[in-house]
Amino acid sequence: MIWLLAWLFMWVVYLPLLFLLRSFFYIFPKVRERFHFEKKNKIEDGSQSFKKVGLKADLCFEFSSEGEYQQVASLIDDALLAGKKIELVFFSPSVERTIIALYKKFPVQIRYFRYPILDLSFSNWITANDLILVRYDLFPEFLVWSLKSPHRLMFVWVTFKKERIGDKGISLFKRAFLAKSSLTFFATTEDLKIAKTLGLDGYVFDFRMEQIKRRVEQKMEKFSQIFPLYLNFRDHLNSYPREKRLLLGNVWPEDIELLKDIPEDTFLTIIPHKLDDLIVAQIFSLLKSLGREPVIIDDQTIHFTPSKTYLLIKKGILCELYQDFGKAYVGGGFGASVHSLLEPLIAGSDHLSCGPVHYRSTEFDLARFYGDMMEVKNNQEFLFWLKRDISNHQVYAKIQSQITSYEHYKKELISC
Repeated sequence: MIWLLAWLFMWVVYLPLLFLLRSFFYIFPKVRERFHFEKKNKIEDGSQSFKKVGLKADLCFEFSSEGEYQQVASLIDDALLAGKKIELVFFSPSVERTIIALYKKFPVQIRYFRYPILDLSFSNWITANDLILVRYDLFPEFLVWSLKSPHRLMFVWVTFKKERIGDKGISLFKRAFLAKSSLTFFATTEDLKIAKTLGLDGYVFDFRMEQIKRRVEQKMEKFSQIFPLYLNFRDHLNSYPREKRLLLGNVWPEDIELLKDIPEDTFLTIIPHKLDDLIVAQIFSLLKSLGREPVIIDDQTIHFTPSKTYLLIKKGILCELYQDFGKAYVGGGFGASVHSLLEPLIAGSDHLSCGPVHYRSTEFDLARFYGDMMEVKNNQEFLFWLKRDISNHQVYAKIQSQITSYEHYKKELISC
């Protein structure tokens, strides 16, 4: 019955709405912008279906944004190295550049497609029998596509956190998708428990762990290119005990107030979430008002200056840098939502904290389950967290067995 309802919904409700969107709302800039975004599928070589050259893909991955792509990036890399042909379907323009760059490296093995909300061309474009959905995009077309044998639907990073927070039941539509899934990976053990009450089953695993692990392992090669002063920086920070090293990652100006009255012997490094001049100037000024004289290291810095406070204005180094710090605070928790907590957890920071706005973050649940994670609402709570003794605390050992499960789950999901 649910499958019939899904089919009826797509053709009686969903498709007519798309027609209205195309016909009557084109006057709105956002609709026109989406229309032109999707139109690229018709003109770019990488967006042409494998069907046009008589080939068939082994796998299709669908994700919305850059963050969801990173969730399966290691799986995509391994599938490509195994010689598989893959299709990449994405929704948000935020990940477009990343996908096109990957296609240019593997033009024979990859085809990519901007998911068309303005028509139903996806079903005619896809050639793979296995469709791996990353978390959110429950478009009716995917469910109807999965009804045709031998099509197989799989899910990665499923969570019921919104339902838990809002004390809501799981929608019939979401249940229908999950019931059709032949293999499901849940974000947390709590999500799996809820799934089992619905008669569903699966595994708990976050595939981004592997991606972060690989980034950390390749740190020196990467830093030699984009952070040439790293060795000087590392030698200097190593003169401080690990528990005295504090890294504030992805921070905003509102996070800096937490640093009031931190111990003088704390080695402090800050990487802002946004690296524009205004944000940097604000953070610099706030640090000076707290009695800290920050040394800025950016892409123009040639000489290393010893200090106990650094403001790093460099892209692409935060994830790897967490490895060197015993304590890490992640910003965003006093704004829209906390940023990635999985990066410091997997990279090896022993003691983590963030602001109170983390209700959308499944990574907060993981960090609390596997690591030493504390929410701080004000300066007093931050100082309490900072003074805790972590000299004998090793978070990484607790999560190691979970990280090493990647190879097993990879075989389950992509058979390589």
